[in-house]
Amino acid sequence: MKKLLLIAAVIAVLLPSLVMAAGSCTQTAVRDAASTTTVIKFECTGDAADGSIPNTAINAANMALILDKAFLYLVRAYPTAGGTAPDAADVFILDAAGEDYLGSADGGTTANKGANLIHATLAKSALPYSYNAGTSFYFPVTSTLTLKVANQATASADYTIEMVFSR
Repeated sequence: MKKLLLIAAVIAVLLPSLVMAAGSCTQTAVRDAASTTTVIKFECTGDAADGSIPNTAINAANMALILDKAFLYLVRAYPTAGGTAPDAADVFILDAAGEDYLGSADGGTTANKGANLIHATLAKSALPYSYNAGTSFYFPVTSTLTLKVANQATASADYTIEMVFSR
C-alpha cells in the first residue's frame, strides 16, 4: 500500500510537467531569387505554464545561408495569425560573444531597441543598433546568432519573429 501511495504521489508531482510542454520555436529560411536577402522566420509558441521559450540559436542549415555572407538588416515581430495573442515582450539577438544586436547595454538583460518588440496585436520592427556607437548599425554575421525573448508571460502565446539579412 505504501508503494502504491508513493507511486501515486510521484505521478501527481510529475504529470503537470509532462503535460505542459516547454515553449519552442520552429525556424525556416526564405531567400529572394537573386540571393541578396534572406529572411529567417521563428514561429514560436510559449510554454503552457509561463509563456517562456528557451533561447534559440539559428540552426546550422540557416546559418550556412548567412554566415560571413550577410548583415542583419531588420528584426520584425508579430502575433501569429489564429494563435493565442502574446503580451508585450522584449527581443534580443545575441551573437556568440553575448552582444545584443538590438542594442542592449548589458548583453541581453535590459532591452533597448528590442523592448516590447512583441505586441499582442501589432507588427513591430527594429533596426539593429550599436549601443557603444549610439546609432543603427548593420552587423555582419560572423558567428551563430541566438534569439532570446524575455518578459513574455502569456501561456501558450503564438508569435513570429523574422530576422532579415542582406548582402
